[in-house]
Amino acid sequence: MVAVNTEGASPRPKPKPINKVGITVTAMIAMISMIMSSTMVNVAIPDIMGAFGIGQDRAHWISTGFLSAMTAGMLLNAWLVTNFGPRNVFIGALALFSVTSFAGQYAPTFEGIVASRIMQGLCAGLIQPLAMSTVFLAYAPEERGKAMGWFGMGIVFGPTIGPVLGGLIIDVVHWRFVFAAPVPIMFIAAGLAAIFMPGRDDTLTRAPFNLLSFMLVTAAIMLFLNGISAGQRDGWGSNSVFFMLFASASSMLAFLVREVSSPAPLLQLKLFRYWTYVASAIIAFVFGAGMFGSLYIVPVMVQTVQGYTALKAGLMLLPGGIASMLVFPIAGRLSAMIQPVYTISFGLAAFAISCFMLAGTGMLTAFWTMALVVAFGRVGLGIVIPSLNLSALASVPRELVPYASGTLNFIRMTGAAIGVNTLALILDARTTEHGNILRVSQTDDNPVTREMLAAVAQRLQPTGLSEMERAGAAMVYLKNTLVLKSHELAFQDGYLALGALFVVGIAITILLLRRN
Repeated sequence: MVAVNTEGASPRPKPKPINKVGITVTAMIAMISMIMSSTMVNVAIPDIMGAFGIGQDRAHWISTGFLSAMTAGMLLNAWLVTNFGPRNVFIGALALFSVTSFAGQYAPTFEGIVASRIMQGLCAGLIQPLAMSTVFLAYAPEERGKAMGWFGMGIVFGPTIGPVLGGLIIDVVHWRFVFAAPVPIMFIAAGLAAIFMPGRDDTLTRAPFNLLSFMLVTAAIMLFLNGISAGQRDGWGSNSVFFMLFASASSMLAFLVREVSSPAPLLQLKLFRYWTYVASAIIAFVFGAGMFGSLYIVPVMVQTVQGYTALKAGLMLLPGGIASMLVFPIAGRLSAMIQPVYTISFGLAAFAISCFMLAGTGMLTAFWTMALVVAFGRVGLGIVIPSLNLSALASVPRELVPYASGTLNFIRMTGAAIGVNTLALILDARTTEHGNILRVSQTDDNPVTREMLAAVAQRLQPTGLSEMERAGAAMVYLKNTLVLKSHELAFQDGYLALGALFVVGIAITILLLRRN
């Protein structure tokens, strides 16, 4: 750029006018497609488990790997934007996401699929805070509440529409095609970004990349997730579990020490000087764990327990997506009119109630009962997001907004990764425990068991099977019923855990945000 002087030098070129609508549309398209990809694969988990012969203890890495990599990618956002500009980072992340999507589609092993999901998550982690901060800064302060409301549609609607499209692809084509399904949308978003996204701000000083901090925080997250997974599988007293969890804690401590002393930190710890931001970050962690935990458990539950097809499982989440779209513009306006403590508490309470209601569902619950209960919870989440984003970003100085956006999303997605991982472990452990309890109760002294076996054997009499064969078939039926029931009870426990988590979130909201 050329500076203006009194000797007739070339005048400084006028900055390109900001197209607020163009930036918002571009950001939302990319956000929706990438977050959609985070849950689109969830409806394929039963098929992937069958294809590779794995259980819940490994299958959850398809979702957890994506979410944990997304958290690491978010910490790179501020450094990349400062050095290369929003437009270049935006288009680069979309291109890399597209390449790794095809790699996942054709991966021959489960480990290859997880690796592609990790790379997809890294790209999504770059896009999410970049899109959020760019939209926030494009609007005047008095318009930001409404802008955050529209932008927040992508955060909730994307994960909701993903299982619908994923289910359609699985039922019509094949489960592998869910990996590359968002690629055409990526091309559209990249074209719009070339037109509307701002370039690099030349007034900003280029910062060096803090590789050590990035490696430490990545190690801390991955070691922790692997540690709790191994603890469930190998026992919490094993040496490997102890060393993984100890190394995770050590890595996180070293990361924080490094960030305090580093001239180019990935995480601006000075953000935590602002109490409202601290409160918002804690709530964001709980929010991420609950939201993505529910998006993991619901489609897996209805396919495993109720026998739904992948498409039907995805369609059950569609009313929630529509409800989110309807509530977001209203929630955005409310966030500028009502104190965040009230809107956030109300939204968290609605989602908690939804989880407790889902804890009463089972193999005989009707489709629309499940769909409406899930939609009620999505309305609550839709109310939370604009107020949470606005209160966090408005509480810090303008120069810290890109860091605040990246850090807030990092904390929320860390909660999401830990939430999905923990929920998968709860399901695995409770399924085993409920199965053992149910099997112990099936004795000759149990009149209900005797009556059921006799009834099944009687229904099989017209088949021409011998009495011994009918008795054997009845026992197989009983065994399958017990397995199905143990899964049902485990999923109910999972919903109860989610509901309890959001009750804790309500208490945190009231105690912390009320002070501001």
